[in-house]
Amino acid sequence: MSYVNALAKQVPNKIFRRGRNYYNENRIFDYNVLPLNNDKYQILAKVEGTRDYQVEIDLALEGSDLYFENECTCPYDWGPVCKHEVAVLYKFLNEDHHLLGLSTPINNNNFTKLEELSKTIQSTEPISLQYHIKGLATKSMVNFKLTLNSNQLTMNELDGIAAYIHVSYAYRDLNTIAPGLSDEDIVNIEYLSNTETSRSQTPGAILFPKSQANFNFLLRLIEESVVYLEETKARLKRGKVLYPNLIIEGNLDKVEVKTKEVDYSVYEGDTHLGKGLKWTVIDSHLHPVKADIIEKIPANIPIPEGKRGDFLFEILPTMQQELNLEVDEELQDYKLVKEQPEIEVEFDYEDNKILCQTQVKIANKIYKSTELLGFDFSDKNYTPNKDQPKTWSVWDTEPIEEFINFLEDYEFHVSPEAFNIKDESDIQRFITEGVEQLSDEWEVSTTTDFEEVKVKPVKLEPIIELEDTEGEIDWFEFRVVYNLGGKSYSREELKKLLRRNNRGEQYLQVGNQYLILEDTIQEEKVDDMLVSAEKQEDGSYRSSHYQLLYYRNLVKEAGINFVGNRVYNELDQDITAENLVKEVEIPLEVQDILRNYQKNGYYWLSFLAKYYFGGILADDMGLGKTLQTLTLLKSLSLEKPALIICPRTLIYNWGEEIKKFFPNLDYLVYYGTPDEREEMRQDFDQYQVLITSYSIISRDYLDLEDISFSYVVLDEAHHIKNRRTKRAKGVKMIKAKNRLALTGTPIENSLEELWSIFDFLMPRYLGSYQEFRRRYLNPINKWQDQQKLNELKERIAPFILRRKKEEVLTELPDKIINIQSVQMTKAQEDTYRLILEEVKANLMETIEERGFNRSQINVLAALTKLRQICDHPQLVLDESDKSLSSGKIDVLLEIVQDAIAGGHKLIVFSQFVQMLKLIKERFEKSSINFEYLDGSTKNRMERVKHFNEDPEVEVFLISLKAGGTGLNLTAADIVIHVDPWWNPMVERQATDRTHRIGQENQVVVYKLITTGTVEEKILKLQKRKQDIFENVIEDNANPMDQINWEDIKELLKYE
Repeated sequence: MSYVNALAKQVPNKIFRRGRNYYNENRIFDYNVLPLNNDKYQILAKVEGTRDYQVEIDLALEGSDLYFENECTCPYDWGPVCKHEVAVLYKFLNEDHHLLGLSTPINNNNFTKLEELSKTIQSTEPISLQYHIKGLATKSMVNFKLTLNSNQLTMNELDGIAAYIHVSYAYRDLNTIAPGLSDEDIVNIEYLSNTETSRSQTPGAILFPKSQANFNFLLRLIEESVVYLEETKARLKRGKVLYPNLIIEGNLDKVEVKTKEVDYSVYEGDTHLGKGLKWTVIDSHLHPVKADIIEKIPANIPIPEGKRGDFLFEILPTMQQELNLEVDEELQDYKLVKEQPEIEVEFDYEDNKILCQTQVKIANKIYKSTELLGFDFSDKNYTPNKDQPKTWSVWDTEPIEEFINFLEDYEFHVSPEAFNIKDESDIQRFITEGVEQLSDEWEVSTTTDFEEVKVKPVKLEPIIELEDTEGEIDWFEFRVVYNLGGKSYSREELKKLLRRNNRGEQYLQVGNQYLILEDTIQEEKVDDMLVSAEKQEDGSYRSSHYQLLYYRNLVKEAGINFVGNRVYNELDQDITAENLVKEVEIPLEVQDILRNYQKNGYYWLSFLAKYYFGGILADDMGLGKTLQTLTLLKSLSLEKPALIICPRTLIYNWGEEIKKFFPNLDYLVYYGTPDEREEMRQDFDQYQVLITSYSIISRDYLDLEDISFSYVVLDEAHHIKNRRTKRAKGVKMIKAKNRLALTGTPIENSLEELWSIFDFLMPRYLGSYQEFRRRYLNPINKWQDQQKLNELKERIAPFILRRKKEEVLTELPDKIINIQSVQMTKAQEDTYRLILEEVKANLMETIEERGFNRSQINVLAALTKLRQICDHPQLVLDESDKSLSSGKIDVLLEIVQDAIAGGHKLIVFSQFVQMLKLIKERFEKSSINFEYLDGSTKNRMERVKHFNEDPEVEVFLISLKAGGTGLNLTAADIVIHVDPWWNPMVERQATDRTHRIGQENQVVVYKLITTGTVEEKILKLQKRKQDIFENVIEDNANPMDQINWEDIKELLKYE
């Protein structure tokens, strides 16, 4: 069984036929075959359909069995294989069948010789393969020699070329051996290499046996190729067949065949090739000879009376045409007159059948309908004319035969009353093609019923009807209906009535009409819609409310009639009027704070909230995503609390932002031990905002599954980019009316991350992961399908808002200052409390003994020790204790990694060199590329140049004092101060290293402040005594000169 037959047995007939038609219509392009191993192949191709579809097939061949895995980007989902995949498989099995036998090894010796030969023929000289023959007339074996250009080929080389040709075919690389070798030469070489030969005593020659097959090969060879006779050096050509001269004598009763005298000298040197076959070479022409033909004919041949017409008008003319024939005058000058038939046909249509009544009249005989089946076409009915000597008549049966062939071609079957067509596909074909083929020579009549049979191509014009679902915000229902042939059908009704004809076309029968459905972009768009919809028992479909915008774009693009409901109509009107994102009232607390782009972001978030759409706010770092989100939550009348999920390191930063901008917004940090969290859950309804971490959700999602929230906000949403993690699965189980994701990285660069975030925001908006992979991920990543990429971008664009700093430069200050609150780890907090109590007791004792003014050095040392613990406990404890951890390094790493993902370069300042070294160790473990500079660094300018010019260097770690002066660090646009300095002027001077004249980007500054500690108190003290710290305290001045004991006691509190 052939592989094509194997494919046909695995595929529905209609799909196989349509795929084969696509192949025959040359719809396949960008076709590539990649051999894998063990007769396995990968086929990549594109097929032209309603649009261009990408096909990928992994094919395995085992004996006569065919196995394949297939994938196509078309929307077809009615079976395992679509017509586009069949077309590609059909092309492979028809055009690349030679791949199926790639198991024959090539003789290494032959191949080596062949490589040497290829060097000779790989030149600009055109390829010329010539054949030299000797012994045609005298030998029983023909001496055969081949030359390729000036190189004579040995038998081994011939075998090598044949083997190489076989492999070259498989890998489509034949030209690597002989770019000019013709297809005919290739066939000849393979024939010779497979023919039994004997070695000639002449070096390089082949003794070619004389046989019937080889003689036929030789005749073809001299017609297609250059063949020379060795004896004369002349080119050998083919001559005509030579017959002896014959004489036919007698009359219509009996004839006698005689041989005229023949000069056999013309056949000198004949060699028998088989019974009755000879050849001869005359003037460099090879002539087949039929010298013994007379031996097959008896001397006296009686002619039966019923066969005399056959003899006169068939046998004798044929012999005269083929032979050198002399005919007795008695047998010459006969005339033949043809009797023409009269063919009458009537077509009717009854009980879904086409009926064909026929009547054929010829020579006073009548054949009705099925009587024609017994018509003997072999009997020509030759009849002599009694009134005209030497004149005969004959029935012209060719029109009758053509008529019967016509009936057979259009699948008319026999029935007692008439020929008929029952099959609907055959009826359609006859109406569309057969009627036009009816001969003008036939007398054709039709009934009224037959004339009413029509085959019409129609376009499916779906109508989408949305149903009003008052009170429902999560979903909507719709119906798909079609108007065809004056009737209205639901999609399910239409599917039940639709059939496919034998050309693979879908059709619907309405009365005497066969409506052939044309493929349309409208139906394709409906298929796209239904991928994300759920079918209901009553035939309607249900879809999530957030598909409305996507559906609107689909129907507008395809021109589908869309009957909307109230929500859709309002949405459509807003879009049409370009009033989708409207200005809404801004909460009083931030009316004078929000920049214009932040107001626009708030308006966009309000639009999402109005229609219960999910969205991604993807503004660049430092542009205020947190503030825009809190502004939205403040503006809404939340019946239930909003849940903010963020990395552990950012939990308290959200709290600080709420206290700073919206102090009246009640919030709860949902964190702590399992018992503490269980107690907190009882009081959720008392708060407007809940803040928690991804790790807590991973543990508590089952405890939260029965709780509904007004909003769920994901900060740093890339934390759920891996759809398989418990973190991602837990977050997606949280129930909420609205969902929002925040990220500073361009998620479009990672399609899997994009799908996972949208699966949280609006489940199934992009389909299941398998559907997303088939429709977008594979075409875009594997095949760089720009059309699919554009389609995906268009689909997600309404739900992503991303502004880069350079887009809003005019609204930004030179430096954007962000205070990043940091929560200490449990071990860090325990250390801080312990050291705090210790330094408090020591300071009290010292001040009582010496007074405050004489104890300032002790006070400054104590505060420095506490500030070091805020950085990392190892700065004051045993450095070898690796169990100690730092919340500040965790936060720092989070900011740095997000910034790098967003394409930023950073500078990290710390006044403690030991802290910089701990950060350095953490960066090395996290594979972050960085430069390092402290007071002991010698090649300072080289390191600065390396950071500014090398895009691979992402971070610069600098000691605050070492980097405070003399450095130009304009490649960075983000600055992080790990620890606060008494004098803000020192921090500002270091920050200004990155903000010089000529730098295009604004600088975002992060100050990491540990919550409730001396760092937070220093920051408050700076604000309270801002003028003193900025104008009085110089770089090296003692800060103790400007603060008193009451200030110190405030700094030593821990809240």
